[in-house]
Amino acid sequence: MSKIVAIVGATGQQGGSVLKLLHATGKYQLRALTRNPDGKQALLLKDKYQGVDWVQANSDDPASLREAFQGADTIFAVTQFFQADIENRVKSGDTDAEYTQGKNMVDAAIAAGAKSMVLSSLDSMKQLSHGKYPGVLHFEGKHKIEEYLASKSDKIKGFFVYPGFYMENYVQFSRVSPEDNQTVEFTMPLKPTTKMPLVDTANDTGPVVAYVLENPEECLGEVVEISGGYYDGQEMAKAFTEVTGKPSRYVQIPYEYVGSDELVQMFKGQDEFGYFGGRTEFIARNKKIQHRFSTPTSFWKNRGWAGPAK
Repeated sequence: MSKIVAIVGATGQQGGSVLKLLHATGKYQLRALTRNPDGKQALLLKDKYQGVDWVQANSDDPASLREAFQGADTIFAVTQFFQADIENRVKSGDTDAEYTQGKNMVDAAIAAGAKSMVLSSLDSMKQLSHGKYPGVLHFEGKHKIEEYLASKSDKIKGFFVYPGFYMENYVQFSRVSPEDNQTVEFTMPLKPTTKMPLVDTANDTGPVVAYVLENPEECLGEVVEISGGYYDGQEMAKAFTEVTGKPSRYVQIPYEYVGSDELVQMFKGQDEFGYFGGRTEFIARNKKIQHRFSTPTSFWKNRGWAGPAK
């Protein structure tokens, strides 16, 4: 009998990528978790991926998680800091809001008898920066969940994947130049020469998670980064112009222009200490994964561009 894999956030970018790839392999029984199985996105995916069991679960409701995880061999777990309910709780003083959701998942997986969990996590920027930037809560919360899962190694095997810096951010941080109303500007606080390990989330997450599932001995106890390689903002802009024919440029903006102290510390930390702390092990591992990771050029070819994010 094939293993049952429960996928948290199956309608999201990471969970959706895992769903797509594992469904294509035909090796697993898939259980897709979402807050609203009758929502538009879930219904579209139900039609697209036949044979998937869709169940309702809420990360703030441990009972729903325990029920959804029953009988599953492996859980793919992901938390999302940038959603209204989490951000509102953080603004009210609950800085552990994301951690609480992740802890609920770990506890529910153990209670349901799952054998392993693949957790989407991140480095602690506080640790990478030697305490200089402790306020990147969406990094700290995920890393704290990772530490909690690792502490339960006698009850469940924990595997950890670290997505790189989203290529989609270059869409989010884009605008048409007010100077000529033609040139596309990619505006971020990162220095133009700061190379980031970029990930095309929808394309690259699933294959790496599948590799972890198929190579547990190699990946247990290791951080498995998800990225196609290191690129800077200028390279993303150059590739955009080559693919679309539209003039573009990368524009460095002051850190404070991103608004929240959370993001200010994140960008400063990435400029000074690197995303992944400058690690490059994933580049060698990618050669063993049967997948063509996205480059800036392939991202723009596949993504297209319908104008700046609204």
